[in-house]
Amino acid sequence: MTHPSPPSLPPAKFGIVDLFAGPGGLDIAATIMKDEGVESIGVEWDDATRATRAAAGLLTTDVKDVAALGPCDPSVVEATVLTGGPPCQSFSVAGSRKGHQALDDVLRLATRLADHEDEASFDVAWKEVKAETDAMSDDRTGFVLQPLRWIMEAKLKRRRPYEVVVLEQVPTVLPVWKHFVDILRRTGYAAEAHVLHTEDFGVPQTRRRAVLIAQFDPGNEHRKVRFPEATHQRYRKGAERLPPTHDHQDGSLFRTSRSGGDVEPWVSMGDALRATRSSDFVMVSNYGSGGDPKNRGRRESGEPAPTITGKVRRNRLYPLKWDRSGELVIRDEDELERLSFAEAGLLQSFPAAYPWRSTDVAQQIGNAIPPRLSLHILSMALLREPPQEKWYALLKEWQPEALAMPVAARRSGPPQTSLPVSSPASRRPRTGAPAKSSAK
Repeated sequence: MTHPSPPSLPPAKFGIVDLFAGPGGLDIAATIMKDEGVESIGVEWDDATRATRAAAGLLTTDVKDVAALGPCDPSVVEATVLTGGPPCQSFSVAGSRKGHQALDDVLRLATRLADHEDEASFDVAWKEVKAETDAMSDDRTGFVLQPLRWIMEAKLKRRRPYEVVVLEQVPTVLPVWKHFVDILRRTGYAAEAHVLHTEDFGVPQTRRRAVLIAQFDPGNEHRKVRFPEATHQRYRKGAERLPPTHDHQDGSLFRTSRSGGDVEPWVSMGDALRATRSSDFVMVSNYGSGGDPKNRGRRESGEPAPTITGKVRRNRLYPLKWDRSGELVIRDEDELERLSFAEAGLLQSFPAAYPWRSTDVAQQIGNAIPPRLSLHILSMALLREPPQEKWYALLKEWQPEALAMPVAARRSGPPQTSLPVSSPASRRPRTGAPAKSSAK
């Protein structure tokens, strides 16, 4: 009896291995860039998230654990690019003693992994580092060191360094990325790390991400690394939305301008959800201020959404109404249907047809990097130029392969037992199911 070969990355000009890959925010962008020689394979622990990736047709390694793989493994040995978004929970307690201690630990341990000239000395250092991170009260703290291990092993064991490295996480991880930049420059990489705002790149949501881009370039380690330049207006509370700089006859949602330094207005929730939300609305955030629900953040449909998290289904929507004094009118009896998973995905810039699976979909969506932002980052990191205009339309119109095929050509199979994406016509519950924490 023969067994199918495990998934492996095919040879490619830009073969990406994506660590902590999630539901595919970066990998779906890579598929849009396929004509440029881009292929990707993800490493993902969570079974529910892996089900979404499978439904989307994304390549995923059989081995789930990033720590159990390395650059020499046959499934990823062809990779020329390393990307990843390690879990960030240890660093997300901003300002707390535990958060600062986690950062200090990672910076100290990262230094012990630097500047090794042979694999034997690196193996000794990694064994010591891993023993310490395994003993920590929160073992996720050590996950952020895994990309550095992969980078060093690619150079010392595989004897073929990654040509490009892209890492991203919440802004509190920026000090770690800055420290990695110093290490990578001593390893032959030109590298920089900055915080990017998602709405600057046409994502209908305000979200900040700390991004590291490194390109192997021995002898030119201190040259400037080009980062994506904003194509859209930065959102600020109370700011007036800019008029469009171009008349888009094609009706495309995600617009961009590269002429004369002009930027397009931010993309709003109303723009992204036009197919399902024809009337203006206000979103009341799940998060309160000082525990007072009356102080919860509010965004109108003409503004970008607040950061989409795993609790996105708890955000409440109401018709946009004003009283005579100019105050918003928000009444419980007027509450609209809450965001469907498809709508939450759209606010992350995922395609409307993205095939979310399992019972923790809100958490998957909240954990993901927006695909639209990924297009900008990958294009600058790999091609050193802005994304092609056609890619935005390809992302918006993307469908799973099974849906893209003619009906007669689709393969029959057992009934789908995983959670379907809600259609615009379906009733959305007024309360979202509790989001399960994933390993990411």
